[in-house]
Amino acid sequence: MTCYPPRMDETTSQIIEGLKGLGLPVGAEVALLLATHLQMVYETNRELNLTAIPENAGVVLHVLDSAAALPYLNKAPQGPFADLGSGAGFPGVTLAALSGREVALVESVRKKAAFLERVVEALRLKATVHPVRAEELADERRAGFAAVTARALSALPSLVELASPLLEEGGLLVCLKGEPEEAELRRGDVAGALCGMKRIATERVSVPGADAVRTMVVYERSGTPKTRLPRRNGMAQRQPLA
Repeated sequence: MTCYPPRMDETTSQIIEGLKGLGLPVGAEVALLLATHLQMVYETNRELNLTAIPENAGVVLHVLDSAAALPYLNKAPQGPFADLGSGAGFPGVTLAALSGREVALVESVRKKAAFLERVVEALRLKATVHPVRAEELADERRAGFAAVTARALSALPSLVELASPLLEEGGLLVCLKGEPEEAELRRGDVAGALCGMKRIATERVSVPGADAVRTMVVYERSGTPKTRLPRRNGMAQRQPLA
């Protein structure tokens, strides 16, 4: 019988109970994968700035917060998804472990990408790590993904633009946002019209144990972009389309 440290057992139990509260029951094996990832994040955080969230809040504000996007990811067509600005691996690693989908973890900071490589190996995920920008991945794998995810990465107009060339027809962009203002939503819609993307959902979700508001904003790749994409690296953030 494999024995795990008491702290790991406690974290695994917290994850199981938290996911049950989200309506996402999982077995101990998957919960252990998520707990192992979280442990690796905080062990590495001592030498590499992966997160400012304290360890005692990691289950809620990292694992459960990421897992809340699973029902929206599940609505995408079958196939791999890309997680933009993966950083410590949230939400990409969490969603890959829960969904069983292959994931492309996109992280342009080399040290963070190297950390993600270690996570993928340790958890034996169906995953690839891409130490490039989203624009560069779009040149390599245009329309190569059923879904794109992004958490606390950028404003909606930028995310819509970055995701569009990565998505297949009917593919979904799932944005994990706090409480976006109406002006940002409108700008996202304007950029979407230029990028062949249409907003199909804007829903508040409740994360067990979290006080902050979480909103899922979902777009579908439903048309042909009216502008050439991707633009040069960084243009989506520096000079957004809306």
